[in-house]
Amino acid sequence: MIKTNFKKVYAAFVILAVTLFIGCSHEHEHDSNNAEHEHSSISITQYTDSTEIFMEYPALVINTEAKFLIHLTDLKNFKAVTEGVLTVEFINQKGTKFSIIQAEPTRAGIYTPVVEFIKPGKYKMTITLTGKQVSDIIIVNNLIVYSNESEIPHEEEESSSSISFLKEQQWKIDFKNEPVIKRKMEKSVVATGEIKAKSALFSKVVSPIEGVVLSKNNESLKPIGSFVKKGDVLLNISPSADASFSIQKIKNDFHLAESEYERAQNLFNKKAVSRKRLEEAKFDFEAKQASYNSLIDQIKITENGFAIIAPISGHIENKEFVLGDHILSGQELFTIINPHRLVLKANVPSSQFEAANNSTDASFNVEGINSEFRISNMDGKKISVAASLNETNRTVPVYFEFSNPKNKIKVGMYAEVYIKVGGTNEYISIPESAIVNEDGLHTAYVQTEGEVFEKRILKTGIINNGYVQIISGLKVGEMVVTVGAYQVRLAALSPESAIGHGHAH
Repeated sequence: MIKTNFKKVYAAFVILAVTLFIGCSHEHEHDSNNAEHEHSSISITQYTDSTEIFMEYPALVINTEAKFLIHLTDLKNFKAVTEGVLTVEFINQKGTKFSIIQAEPTRAGIYTPVVEFIKPGKYKMTITLTGKQVSDIIIVNNLIVYSNESEIPHEEEESSSSISFLKEQQWKIDFKNEPVIKRKMEKSVVATGEIKAKSALFSKVVSPIEGVVLSKNNESLKPIGSFVKKGDVLLNISPSADASFSIQKIKNDFHLAESEYERAQNLFNKKAVSRKRLEEAKFDFEAKQASYNSLIDQIKITENGFAIIAPISGHIENKEFVLGDHILSGQELFTIINPHRLVLKANVPSSQFEAANNSTDASFNVEGINSEFRISNMDGKKISVAASLNETNRTVPVYFEFSNPKNKIKVGMYAEVYIKVGGTNEYISIPESAIVNEDGLHTAYVQTEGEVFEKRILKTGIINNGYVQIISGLKVGEMVVTVGAYQVRLAALSPESAIGHGHAH
């Protein structure tokens, strides 16, 4: 007779198997009277598009109750399945079938149906989950049911360096895995970099005059971070007597030189003066005009004195004075940066310079922004290469200019740069987030079963679009941990430091 009730208490199963599918081993326990065999549980790990199943069950013998521990993970977020009706159907090779229904998980993520088989043989197990969180059908083939315990094969347990990290622990942290695959990648030269302001969009504003910054004349002074347009008033300065005289003299000298040049031109046209005299008047006028234009580009006369105006449009980044200060001629007042267009300075290792010099494109990551930027996708281009080598770090600066999307990228940010130097090929690769640096070695953690992991030492190659080429250490199809690898490492170093303890079901 087949029993469909669920036991409330059963022995805990702790899985240390290293195979991806079904494995069976045994261990011997001795007492003073006799020796008997105890068979370890069998474990299965499978994936569908929406669900991971990790299932444990004892060796199956007819007329003996067997408790199945079915761990279900929602692959949308790698968290426990917390609701849904589970229907488990078994069918043998002769077509005999029966099913069991469990209305909800015994606890989050775990269903525990108890089954008793009455006929030996191979069974197909169909698991149907129906719920708002996940609905799925999972098929497990070739479950073997034995006539008696003596038929169960015994295998010597092999030593293993596997890491146990339980489902209950995985569900409590940010965790994700994905299969190792081949991706199209571009060969790149890796370089360090820094975001710089474009010279034409960067200005240090200095005072052309001496004077005092009076509070009453600067009540609408703009704060740091404000955006100003070219020509906007930045600051009003009440000039000293000497400053007023100097400004007036520059203005008068310009107008005098302008008049003299016009007079010399008229006389030359009448052949009343020589060409040399005309050229002298022109030279003097242009010199006085340059001084005057420089002045009016920086200041204009207002009712509050002389106003310092913005030479470019941009954001005020620094302010080097306080209200009430006495300002000297030539003193720095503001820094203005327009971040609409920026420059990426890439410090290329001298050994890779030739390839980088021939490149026309690059991508880069910056601190604090979880995305990769590509120069060619940002209306960008390579603008120059330094003529000399930095003797301290043996690098050659290569410069790229680009448009700054929504001003997200900030001047002064450090960047990791990938200068494109080759064609596109397919390589085994994994996300950069899967790689853990351990004592200078690149490592990753492979999930060989639902709760079993292995550390792999990697040999890596090119980096492209957030992925790293794997030359050795991983195979296509293996499930590598891409989020939560550091916690798996902690579990390997010290099981006590892992989240949660025990595996009682």
